[in-house]
Amino acid sequence: MTQFNIKTLVFDLGGVFFTSGTAICLQKIIDIYGIKKHHELREFFSDGSQKEGHLIRLGLLTMDEFEKRLISKFNINDDNIHHIRNLWFGSYVPLWNMEKLLDQLREKYNFRLVVFSGNIRERIEFLENRYHFSEKFDAFLYSFDCKLNKGQIEFYKELLNHIKCEPSEAILIDDERKPIRFAQAVGFNTVLYYYTEQLINDLKKYGIEINL
Repeated sequence: MTQFNIKTLVFDLGGVFFTSGTAICLQKIIDIYGIKKHHELREFFSDGSQKEGHLIRLGLLTMDEFEKRLISKFNINDDNIHHIRNLWFGSYVPLWNMEKLLDQLREKYNFRLVVFSGNIRERIEFLENRYHFSEKFDAFLYSFDCKLNKGQIEFYKELLNHIKCEPSEAILIDDERKPIRFAQAVGFNTVLYYYTEQLINDLKKYGIEINL
């Protein structure tokens, strides 16, 4: 059996630590405002479209600018444009037992725990104020800090400067296949996340036993 000397675990936020808030939010916006152009709306929010969703994650667009463009493009009639950010950011909620899992990873194994996320500055501030999630982690690498996102291999190379070990001694956990492929390309072990129980089971392959 292959022996692993794991020192660092790298976590995506949306879809791994938190719910997939963007998908939840899009359905709320469609229902509340009667949006008919579903594909265009998803593109607008997407981090891979080279449009507003991409720009805001790179820190090249503020949330105020994003909301104004959204309301203009989709003819949303609402005096309180901040409904959009509250719908979006509020759709992110910690997934079942993820906080307890992180506590065990630190207390039982003393792993270094790193956030690696294509995200939005204002959303991180919102979630931190609501959940104080940063207390669970040791380091953070966000797309808006380095003007790179998960569709760029350079983002993963930058991550190597934050794990304080060899990539073969780290595991990257994400809920999408493309980041998994990029991470493997620079030498990381990986786990594709579906739900917490499955993650716990997959970590056993690396000799990591978690009991919740």
